[in-house]
Amino acid sequence: MNYKHQQIIGFSFMLMLAILFIIIEGFFLQYTLMSERWVMTGILAILLLLSGIGITVWTLRRTTGRLKQVTHVINNVDFDNVQDIPRLQVEGGDEVSNIAEAFNKMSIALEEHNRQVRKTSEQMQDNNWVQTQLAQIGNVYQGINNTPELAEKLLARIVPLMEASYGLFYYVHPDTKGDQFHLEYSYGAHGNMTGTIHEFGPGQGLIGRAAVEQKTQLLTANEDYPIRIQTGFGHIVPRQIVVTPIVFEGRTIAVLELGAAIEFAPRYCQLIEQICVGFGAIISNIEKRMQVDELLRNTRILNQELQAQQEELQSQQEELQVQQEELQATNEQLRERTNFAETKAHELETTRQELELYAEQLKLSSSYKTEFLANMSHELRTPMNSILILSQLVAESTPRDHEDEMPGYGNIIHRSAQDLLALIDDILDLSKVEAGMVEVQRELISIHDIPEVMGYNFNKLAEQKNLQFWTEVDTDAPPTFYTDGKRLQQILKNLLSNAFKFTSEGKISLRIAPAEKVPLPEGYRLPEKMDHMLAISVKDTGIGIAPDKQQVVFEAFRQAEGARTDRDYGGTGLGLSICREFSRLLGGFITVESEVGRGSTFTLYIPSLPEDFAPDSPETALSSPASLPEELDMLKGKKILVVDDDFRNIFALEGALKSKGMNVISAYNGKEALEMLEQGQPDLVLMDIMMPVMDGYVTMENIRRQSQWAELPIIALTAKAMKDDRQRCLQAGASDYLSKPLQMEQLFSMLLVWLSPAASVKGDDYKA
Repeated sequence: MNYKHQQIIGFSFMLMLAILFIIIEGFFLQYTLMSERWVMTGILAILLLLSGIGITVWTLRRTTGRLKQVTHVINNVDFDNVQDIPRLQVEGGDEVSNIAEAFNKMSIALEEHNRQVRKTSEQMQDNNWVQTQLAQIGNVYQGINNTPELAEKLLARIVPLMEASYGLFYYVHPDTKGDQFHLEYSYGAHGNMTGTIHEFGPGQGLIGRAAVEQKTQLLTANEDYPIRIQTGFGHIVPRQIVVTPIVFEGRTIAVLELGAAIEFAPRYCQLIEQICVGFGAIISNIEKRMQVDELLRNTRILNQELQAQQEELQSQQEELQVQQEELQATNEQLRERTNFAETKAHELETTRQELELYAEQLKLSSSYKTEFLANMSHELRTPMNSILILSQLVAESTPRDHEDEMPGYGNIIHRSAQDLLALIDDILDLSKVEAGMVEVQRELISIHDIPEVMGYNFNKLAEQKNLQFWTEVDTDAPPTFYTDGKRLQQILKNLLSNAFKFTSEGKISLRIAPAEKVPLPEGYRLPEKMDHMLAISVKDTGIGIAPDKQQVVFEAFRQAEGARTDRDYGGTGLGLSICREFSRLLGGFITVESEVGRGSTFTLYIPSLPEDFAPDSPETALSSPASLPEELDMLKGKKILVVDDDFRNIFALEGALKSKGMNVISAYNGKEALEMLEQGQPDLVLMDIMMPVMDGYVTMENIRRQSQWAELPIIALTAKAMKDDRQRCLQAGASDYLSKPLQMEQLFSMLLVWLSPAASVKGDDYKA
């Protein structure tokens, strides 16, 4: 009887008892004084009612208890870990028993599903691990060209990875007879294993059997297995050994053996099998590369042998050719004698023409030399004549003689010396450019500073010659660009000086514009790739240049008018040559357009270097003439030591320095200078370089070795004007450098720099 039937019977029974009880009670109330029979019937009804109630309560309590047991077991199930689910006890065939039986079946299904999920997850993890390791191991094979290195890289990778104790790699060399497997490389087995066999034949031992069967052999070792692994405490027997053949195209070409003190995990075995599947192709490729290399070596040897044979054949052929030529020589002698006269005549004619050309070149060279000497003689003698005459007048006169004319004499002497210095500077500039000793100092200059500087230099000259001089900057011209400001200024000064020299009336102009707005003469073209390029034109209304002379004017020491003694214009002809060389140095070029009697136009095309090549310093203007600072009063009372072996230089410097209120002491060589420093330290030293006894370099080095003179300012004065000379002076210990002849304004400015209070900071640089 199931639970539902029990409930129906129980409730039906109780209902019948209740109805019966009501009927009996009714009769009992109606017939209170009925007979004893009716009393017994009432008592029996009451007992039946109580029995029904008891049966119903018992049935409900029993059913409720079993349901609570089911609920308790279900609530205690951990569905996050369904490996071991508790079971319900099945009793009878009612609904609760059916629930318990269904729950038990569900628990079995869940446990089985969980086992399958875990197994699948572990297999996926193992597969992922194997694929990852295969990808990493594949990178090891890159760039390997021989099997020993391949075996070494492979074992060094997989033996630690598989927790193995040793690894052996057996390989069948292609050049050996038979399929003998030789030990190619061992990992962890050198000197640590006993009884290692270096060669196996097919079917011999585990190696030979794995090679023949082409199946992986997995062997679990025991204490009697002969292999022993040496450790720090003694020997241990490997727990498990795996021997895997490496097969390529149905042929076993290598066998891999690994042994471990533990059992190999399944994924380790899977990994070694996967490695061996593709490893055969790798070994085959390496074998092919080795065969190709061997073939190349053999080919080279054969080529060398063939070359030797070919050379031998060539030698034999040459011998035959010599013999044939000797046979032909007799016949050719007659022909040669016939042609000899004609050849000699032709050679004599060629020689005569070459001699005439050479004589013409010598004549032209002699003419250039004569012209150069004439120009140089004129340019040197003219200022030198003024210097000699006026200096003699000054030397022979008494203090009162020519007192009013002395300043004029001094100005003429100074100007003549300046002309000589300018001539020497031009020659040096040209020689330094030709020798490649001029460096470009890239800086950012302002376009609008160019007219200002040129006007400052040439406005007065234009007034003196009654010429119109104007400058113009095109509106499309960039405000700034990168170049060497000093070299640009020198080019423009030379072009303008040339224009003023050859222009007696009319006007001279300086115009700056983008290069693309200025038409180029025929035969010229602008560079294809250039960020900015300026065209700076100097135009005059002077005498002009004949077409056949327009390129000659750029040659050194040449002028269009030649070397006539009655020429109207001075100069050596170096200015335009320097302009051309400097324009090339700055990456540009100069063009000329001219017509005799109508004037000339020289145009400088100059590029602006990209900003990433420019220095990081702020914008720098073109240098303009500087005035002497008003702070010269601070030089009064300063003690200056002048070191020079030429008394004339000492005399001149003493006069100039004393005129500014400075005290001057002098020494004629470095040794005397050191002695004077011992007597008392001056405020500054002017040091000549080329001196007897002890030169300036050694003297400055000795001064800098003394700690008490470490901050003493030293200005090197030398007639050497090359860059290396300046660097050598600074390395020897000079604070600064000036080249002779000296510009007094420049000297006084440098004295102000090094005798000012801030100069002590600079002196710290020479302590190191």
